[in-house]
Amino acid sequence: MDAPLPATPAPLPGSAPFDYDVVVVGGAVSGTSTAILLRRQLPSSRVLVVEKGEAFDWKVGESTVEISAYFLTRVLKLYDHLSREQLPKQAFRYWFHNEKVTCLREASEVGPTQLARTPSFQIDRAKLDEHLIAVAAAEGAEVWRPAKVVDFTLGGEAGNEVVVEKADGTRATVRCRWVVDATGRQALLARKRGGIVPVEGHPTASIWVRYRGVKDLDGPEVAGTDPSDPFVRKVVASRRLATNHFVGWGYWIWFIPLQGGETSVGLVWDTRLVSPEGATPLEKLTRFLDANPLTRELLEHATPVDGDCRYYGHLPYFVDRFVGPGWTCVGDAGGFIDPFYSPGLDQMSFSVASRVALVKRALMGAPAADMEKEYERHNRQYERYLRFFFESIYRDKYHLMGDYDTMTTAFLMDTGLYYLAAVHPVYRWSHERITVPPFSQDGSEVAFYPMRWYQRRLVSIAKRKKELGVYGNHNAGRRPGFVGFSLRSAAWVMLFHGVLRWGKAELANALTYVRRPRPIGGPQPVLPPKLAPTAG
Repeated sequence: MDAPLPATPAPLPGSAPFDYDVVVVGGAVSGTSTAILLRRQLPSSRVLVVEKGEAFDWKVGESTVEISAYFLTRVLKLYDHLSREQLPKQAFRYWFHNEKVTCLREASEVGPTQLARTPSFQIDRAKLDEHLIAVAAAEGAEVWRPAKVVDFTLGGEAGNEVVVEKADGTRATVRCRWVVDATGRQALLARKRGGIVPVEGHPTASIWVRYRGVKDLDGPEVAGTDPSDPFVRKVVASRRLATNHFVGWGYWIWFIPLQGGETSVGLVWDTRLVSPEGATPLEKLTRFLDANPLTRELLEHATPVDGDCRYYGHLPYFVDRFVGPGWTCVGDAGGFIDPFYSPGLDQMSFSVASRVALVKRALMGAPAADMEKEYERHNRQYERYLRFFFESIYRDKYHLMGDYDTMTTAFLMDTGLYYLAAVHPVYRWSHERITVPPFSQDGSEVAFYPMRWYQRRLVSIAKRKKELGVYGNHNAGRRPGFVGFSLRSAAWVMLFHGVLRWGKAELANALTYVRRPRPIGGPQPVLPPKLAPTAG
């Protein structure tokens, strides 16, 4: 355990020749979280945050899950802001359809029937980012805004130089001991050294926009006016406050409510399986949404926010290193895999917590040789975390997610193991576990190989169902009564349900080799009309 800091901390060792101890490039959630924790844990540290925007705009990353919610509430102490300015989240909810489904009431639906028992939130990122940069400034970090980094030189133990262009066009060169890259997908440091590694085996793309006037899933237009309606009575939790997923072969669509009344709506697809049609990203998105009966119902009277549409042609990438002498990266500047299951802010939490710990040790005078070993260990372990996470959860996931049987099984098993491997240790054992992502420790292969195996089996089953024309055969009218996950036994119960469903799916798959099942309809039963899968 770290020794308590004196009430009036002395200057950090070796800080005199430098203008700042740390320069953080990027003032959104990753950068300001880093600045806040450095100021709290090392009150004598001189921290500069350089943010290029005069104001933050809407961005993806609106949905937290349990680890990122823990980081925001317990580590950063933002419960007050989150409870007043953001929305509580009621877990994940999945909606399935086939040719028999014409509306939400007819669809198969998977989600908890009870209120979420572990906190999470639906985030308006512009509000959160503005709040955090104000907190960083209030707690002693210097903020230059609007200002942008136009050049930098990394000098390792000798220190770094950062050239910043301010709003009036003047440039300032500052010397610092550490540079923290929090520039998101811009990944300033990794791109300069040629360290970006696209994940070619997972060619996913995304389009998203905010809508106004989306139907309320808990309101009379969808839920009706009769409180005794079984569609209403079976679910105590709010459907609207969930992250609602509308899934199909090769794609998923998110609906995330925001505190101001808008709804974030996004499409993510595997480019090998689906090819949205349209001349512009917004046209591609709106045509896709209109072709899905469930999203078409919710958007009947809705309109997209002007100028808000965003598009990424290739989502996933890794970086070659995460930390070295005098530099590090946090959040998306250190890689991104996939938005499914909302892991982005989890990765931000893991990266900020673990790298602040490394920067703190270095600033407090730990021997350079010892820190070099720590950097190498961290780079090796964090790379393993991202690689194992991708291989065990996301590779070829888009083949299975549109089928009720395979996706429900994957959701129960993936989430149950997430609780046991990540959520339980942080909440029940030690807050320091947030510096240790799943799969990062030696010996994690014990969990990795079984997870990769069941994921591959579910993908194989889904492909077989697609080949036989029975993909999505249970996508209508099914609503299992799962109570949801918790920090007690519920995670084990949900995992057990997932294993049972896996066994049932394997048996059904085996029987198809004995007796070929009758196809349920057309060759592409869960793809929206006009959206034929591409070859691959």
